[in-house]
Amino acid sequence: MTSKKRLLRSWKVYAILDDGLFPDRRQMLRKFAELLESPVDVVQLRFKDITELPVYRAAEEMAEAAREKNVPLIINDRPEMALSLGADGVHLGKCDIPASVAREMLGAEAIIGRTIRGRRDLEFIDERDVDYVAIGPVFSTPLKPDLKPVSRSRLRELCGNERFPLVAIGGINTGNAAELAARGIRTVAFARYGITGKDTRKRIEELRRIMTERAG
Repeated sequence: MTSKKRLLRSWKVYAILDDGLFPDRRQMLRKFAELLESPVDVVQLRFKDITELPVYRAAEEMAEAAREKNVPLIINDRPEMALSLGADGVHLGKCDIPASVAREMLGAEAIIGRTIRGRRDLEFIDERDVDYVAIGPVFSTPLKPDLKPVSRSRLRELCGNERFPLVAIGGINTGNAAELAARGIRTVAFARYGITGKDTRKRIEELRRIMTERAG
C-alpha cells in the first residue's frame, strides 16, 4: 500500500461512494471518475455486496484508477477487501472488528478510521491502530433516518481532542459546512452532496473553498 497518511491532517473533503445510490454499476463508475477529477482528498467505497464478483471487479477498476490519480481509497467495513484491492485503508464502524485486528492485517502504513458517537469512545481507541475518527450524523440525513444528529455540545467536546483528526459526516452541504468549520471541524464527509445530481466537480470545489477559508 502507498502511504498517504502524512497528508491526513490536511484533508478537507472526504467523499463516500455508496452503491445503494446507483441503479447500475456503469453510472457508479462514471461518478467515481468524476470524483477523481474533483478536488476531493479521499474517497471511501461503501459497497454492501463487495464480495460478489461483479461488484468486486468494479471495485478493482476503481482502485486502479485511484492509484493512477494518487487519491487515497478507503474501503468501508472490510479490511480483507482493502488488502485484496490494494486500497489505502479501511473505515470501521462501531460494531466492526477491532481496529487492532485491521492494523495487523493491513500494516502500519494503512489508513484506518473508526466511527464514534461521543468523547467516551475515544478512551477505547489506541493511536497505534486508528488514524482518524468520524462522528455523525451532524445533521439529519435520509441515509441514517434512525440516528439523531450529534448534539453541538458533544461536537464541541470532540473538536477539542488532539489525539485524532475528526471527520464530520451526515447531511453536510455548502449551506451548513461553514457552521462546522467555525466549530473547529477541519474535514467534512458526504455520501449524497457531490454524489447525487450533476456538477460534481463544481459542487465539491465550493465545499472545499468553504472548508479552506473557514477551517484554515
